[in-house]
Amino acid sequence: MSHTVTCPTRYQQSAPDGGSSKCSSETYLKRAEKPGKVRMGFIPEEWFLFFHPKTGVTGPYMFGIVVANYLFSKEIYVMEHEYYTALSIIPMLYLANTKLGPGLAKMLDKDIDDLANSLEKRREDEKSVFENVIKESKTAQWRAEGQKLLMVAKKENVAMQLEAIYRERCMQLFLAVKGRMDYQVKLYRASARIQQKWMVQWIIQNVMKSITPEFEQAYLSKAIGDIATIANRAPK
Repeated sequence: MSHTVTCPTRYQQSAPDGGSSKCSSETYLKRAEKPGKVRMGFIPEEWFLFFHPKTGVTGPYMFGIVVANYLFSKEIYVMEHEYYTALSIIPMLYLANTKLGPGLAKMLDKDIDDLANSLEKRREDEKSVFENVIKESKTAQWRAEGQKLLMVAKKENVAMQLEAIYRERCMQLFLAVKGRMDYQVKLYRASARIQQKWMVQWIIQNVMKSITPEFEQAYLSKAIGDIATIANRAPK
């Protein structure tokens, strides 16, 4: 005999390591779509299946008869007027369960399905919202990384501008120093040229002053003689 889905004995299996048995958490967290099987309208099927390995098929019935006989014979359960009232109520409940139960169960199942669908739809909507939030967060992180790259580029741009300004000022300093040095060179050359000019004039003037008419005549005669000598040496 196989156990039903909701039977506790279905999960009473020893663990591989010899430890205590464990029930599947997913089975107990999941709502059953249909109720468990019952006998006589109210006795769960699992009660009968519990006696099958030990007493067989008739064990549960004999157990119920013996317990009822014991309760009635010892007057533990007294058959007063409420007992007979229950005998009339039980058939009414049975008829209500068999006649009205399926329709009521169908209506309640429809309401439960609608509620479950609405909860599932709400869960899916919230899931999509969270997924969009995660996607937007990842996009924001990606943009933040782009901002880091932009900041690095800006820092490099500022460093390049500072380098350009530094080189420009170095060039300005070089040109200023070169201009002053060129000015000093030109000043020195102009001063040397003026000094040379005045020195030449002073020497010429002093030389001209030192030449007498006699010296000029003697030098002129010597020059004419040299020219005549050179002319005689020339081939004819």
